[in-house]
Amino acid sequence: MTVMNQALAQRIEKVNQQAISEGRIVGSVVLVAQQGEVIYAGASGYADREQLRPMRRNSQFRLSSVSKPYITLAAMRMVEQQRLDLDDPVSRWLPWFTPKLADGRQPEIRIRHLLTHTAGLDYRFKQPIDGPYHRLGIHDGMEASTLTLEQNLCRLAEAPLQAEPGSTFSYSLAIDVLGAVLEQAAGMALPQLFAEWVSQPLGLRNTGFYTEDGSNLATAYYQAEPLPLPMHDGILLTLPEPFGFDVEFAPSRAGDRNAYPSGGAGMVGDSDDVLRLLEVLRSGSMGVLQPETAALMRMPHVGAEAEVQGPGWGFGFGGAVLVDAELAGTPQHNGTMQWGGVYGHSWFYDPIEQLSVVALTNTAFEGMSGLYPLQVRDAVYAQGE
Repeated sequence: MTVMNQALAQRIEKVNQQAISEGRIVGSVVLVAQQGEVIYAGASGYADREQLRPMRRNSQFRLSSVSKPYITLAAMRMVEQQRLDLDDPVSRWLPWFTPKLADGRQPEIRIRHLLTHTAGLDYRFKQPIDGPYHRLGIHDGMEASTLTLEQNLCRLAEAPLQAEPGSTFSYSLAIDVLGAVLEQAAGMALPQLFAEWVSQPLGLRNTGFYTEDGSNLATAYYQAEPLPLPMHDGILLTLPEPFGFDVEFAPSRAGDRNAYPSGGAGMVGDSDDVLRLLEVLRSGSMGVLQPETAALMRMPHVGAEAEVQGPGWGFGFGGAVLVDAELAGTPQHNGTMQWGGVYGHSWFYDPIEQLSVVALTNTAFEGMSGLYPLQVRDAVYAQGE
């Protein structure tokens, strides 16, 4: 049930109209919940502009890195039930995954290193073109692929580690590795594991590793002048500064049931399902997660000195954690967790305000790292008027 906050609705709809009219996004779905009640829900613009198909609340999106907190939740549920331990060596579950440092040493990577992106791994898109990730043909989880998950991770295991595990934050393929660990711990393939450990307990209705209904999948766009353009398989898009990396996309992967299940980037889903996830992570609600585990996840296991999303932000289990709101220049409160996805998404939950906010768009990269998520945030907190 949605009890609409009219003032909030006016602020968010103004943000949506402006972003669409300025050609920054094509369409979006935004949900806001407070104290477990949805106080705003709105779909704006087009799911497919060329077909004049309007965005709907249940439109599916290519989730990219919004996949990560789902797989993180599965891991933490296994930790609670003692199927997995945060200090387990990854090699206990994947004996073949033993990458070495550049000096030839073979350090121990632990589960907690995967959860915090401190395992010494990387993404191919962040690596130099002449580096080992490109040379080995390692995939990032969003490209068209005929590999299996194990085949891709075997390639990853051949690349030298970037740093000693536990020493340095580096956003990476760690959650893909975690997905393979979970398969071994549960004795089932990742899609089945997701269904049993996450989807069914949370009551998700529209999320998985490929879409069952292509007609409900929002078309993927990227920013261009004067208006965003539809993506095509193999397109390389350059992340805005300060990153400047080229990310490869293959929108058709979302309909390929044979594509390997990438726990870090390969899922599709809708906004209501993401909101259910955030509510569990925020409060340990629905009996899915113990409140102490939810609190552990939003601890800054990587400190603010890493500036994960700029000054004041560290990293927990599943997303960036706000350590110093004043330094970050945000109305959110310390303990807020947030992240996004390169197809054009952002989410956050604020445990002090008991807020959960989901903003899924079909436009890269504005919906993730442009003005849009900041405007949605400020509209929620009634800032910037």
